[in-house]
Amino acid sequence: MRGGCRGLHLAVATRMLANYVIGASLTEATWRRTADPGMRAAARDHVAASADTYPTLSASGHLDDTRWDDDLLFEEGLGAIIRAAVRTGTPD
Repeated sequence: MRGGCRGLHLAVATRMLANYVIGASLTEATWRRTADPGMRAAARDHVAASADTYPTLSASGHLDDTRWDDDLLFEEGLGAIIRAAVRTGTPD
């Protein structure tokens, strides 16, 4: 395969990629369908105000679209998955 994956590694890489795309699409569709556009801001504010409870989410800027654009985050995540698959893609 062009990415260097075969057999089990190809199956794992394909599953990672598909699940990432499905999860990101579902998340975006859910936010877009929400009747209240302030709900995302309220969730973001809750995470920020509860940094002791949600330290990782708070530090990552979860739901903070002023830090990083959703498209950029998707593309960077996709790139990370592809790089990880290529690194571990030794043939079976």
